Amino acid sequence: MGRHFMNIIVYFLILIGMFILSSCATIQVGAIPPPPADAKLRVYVEAFTTFHEGKGNWKTPHDEFVEGQVRLIKRYLTDIGIYEIVGGKDVRAVLGEQRPTRAQMERNDWAPARKIGKALHADYVMVLERGTFGFLNEKYFFNMMLNVETGKKFGVRYSFKRTGGPPDDKMKELVRASYRDIFFSAKEDLLATAIRKSEHILLPGATAAAGPVPENVIPPSPPLQELKPAPVPAPIIAEQPAPMKERKTSEQDWVMEADAEKALTREVAVTNGTKLAVYDLEAPEAYKPVALILTEALREELFLLKQFTLVNREDLQQVLRELALQQTGLIDEKQAAKTGKGLAANQVVTGRLGLLGKTYVLQTKRIEVETLATLGLASARFTQGQEDEVLGKMPELAKHLAGR
Repeated sequence: MGRHFMNIIVYFLILIGMFILSSCATIQVGAIPPPPADAKLRVYVEAFTTFHEGKGNWKTPHDEFVEGQVRLIKRYLTDIGIYEIVGGKDVRAVLGEQRPTRAQMERNDWAPARKIGKALHADYVMVLERGTFGFLNEKYFFNMMLNVETGKKFGVRYSFKRTGGPPDDKMKELVRASYRDIFFSAKEDLLATAIRKSEHILLPGATAAAGPVPENVIPPSPPLQELKPAPVPAPIIAEQPAPMKERKTSEQDWVMEADAEKALTREVAVTNGTKLAVYDLEAPEAYKPVALILTEALREELFLLKQFTLVNREDLQQVLRELALQQTGLIDEKQAAKTGKGLAANQVVTGRLGLLGKTYVLQTKRIEVETLATLGLASARFTQGQEDEVLGKMPELAKHLAGR
């Protein structure tokens, strides 16, 4: 019995030693040429399993998990339109056959991760991780975005009280939920980065397929407080889960703790609400990522009003693809209403983002599908460096748009 116990101790010491050595190993980083100028946010994605290599207590083996999650998040982020995902060819050119561990990536406040991101010309590093809390065998799923230039971090961790963890068929929904939670806390940072990239590719000598942004994209609009949309009755909506709470630990005050079950049931059914389809804001090509970030922020605020049942964005994009409208990026009110009918939506929201000199102008409209009547109008203006102000106006803008 004593010898068996000693063998176990030796085995764990060896594992700890290997872990320490691998954590301290230096990651060798190569170089690749910069990619063509693009307004989209470039993201390098990595996935990890902590404490359990191979199958372990997870139904899906580690390698299969990594491949599946990286493929899933790449497809999901690409479909949103804000991001360009670093391809495997570029990653192999920079890292070769190295497979960095989570411990290596987070050393010195994630300096190695930023180093790899810079070598890949990425704006952000996204880390997906599944893990286990030691001997308690309590599982968690972790997602974070790291600004390569500034080192600013945004993360969310979902813990599972039951040792079984999330079913494999729920991981897709969990990844999406984690991205939504991260986006909500990182949207100001994402917007500022997108605006800087958009301005940069339009500088003299920079490559921009769409050419310079015209100053008369949209006409001037009245101030937000002067808009008075027609009032509409507020429907009854099912109670939403409690908001996520921020971690209070000094080491990870940027990580948000969330309940996995509530995250998976966030999109609860509305018992008596108006079904609303929110279209992506139109914008000049160089500013599409900026417009899409604002669209996502507006969609979230409309959801939080508990007045509408929002059409799933993936369903909306699928219908647009089928109607070959996504390629043009131009959707007039009649087309929007037609698409809304196909999604069983009662109302739609359309809008555009344009420039008046150096001022960004955001205009939105809520339309009745059947009659094409305008039910609500809302607008906002901002200049570069005022990202926090325009995002701070989003709750008010959503209320005006909803007729409150």
